[in-house]
Amino acid sequence: MTDRLCRGLLPGGLRAVLVRIGDTARMARLLHGLAPTSAHLFAEALAAGALLGALQKDEGRVNLQLQCDGPIGGLFVDADAGGNVRGYVRHPAIDFPGDPARGARAALGGSGHLSVVRDLGAGQFYRSAVELEALDLAEDLRRWFAASEQVGTALDLAVLPREGERLGEVAGLLVQRLPDGDDLALEAIRARLAAGALPAALAGGAPSQDVIRAVAGDGFDLLADLEVAYRCGCSLERARAAISALGAEGVEDVLAKEKEAVITCEFCRQRYRIGEPELRELLGRLRAAG
Repeated sequence: MTDRLCRGLLPGGLRAVLVRIGDTARMARLLHGLAPTSAHLFAEALAAGALLGALQKDEGRVNLQLQCDGPIGGLFVDADAGGNVRGYVRHPAIDFPGDPARGARAALGGSGHLSVVRDLGAGQFYRSAVELEALDLAEDLRRWFAASEQVGTALDLAVLPREGERLGEVAGLLVQRLPDGDDLALEAIRARLAAGALPAALAGGAPSQDVIRAVAGDGFDLLADLEVAYRCGCSLERARAAISALGAEGVEDVLAKEKEAVITCEFCRQRYRIGEPELRELLGRLRAAG
């Protein structure tokens, strides 16, 4: 099943976004070599990032960052409105056997914060953050919406095992009240999510639109159905730009100590090697530029 993101409208002046991202989460687990607890938390974060990305306009991007004092250290997810996600976990080898939810809380520790950076366009960015209180990504993200967006929002994330696969189903559902939306309708959906409606709907293997209807009721009007994928925009040119940012002294230091530069992308683990001849050419240009 290809990962998909569906967004549309519900009766009562509400908008809904559902993302199913199991394939992407499993691929990211392999890419980053994640142990089970790290993989569980990262799967939730990828679903959350995709939901946030779906709220952006045009080419806008959003970053979801979680920092904590627990053994996992934190994680980072970058997403856009087109269903593209990428990210990394600070400490990928964390595993607490047993209940995944309890393990995830143990990995987060006792304190930290969740922050979201939104690209507003024209080189402008908006950052807002909340302290981690629930030590549960879905709950703390709900608190972030209440504190930072001040838009009525119902949200849940779900990671369900299937046939021996811990990341069998990974999904997130977000419902928001539009300016003239019905608060009571949103509260009813929030109550159903709190009662476990999302994992219950997913457990039956229903198509995405049926999952939305099972949680939010009939009348969903689909506006977009997009593929979700783990995509990275790194390139050799960006690696060269990163080396140039070191300046002439920095490049000289690399030449003296290593004779080459090797840059590994944090998001996709791609390695870029810049050899001594190219470094010396770059150094000459930097010196000429003053």
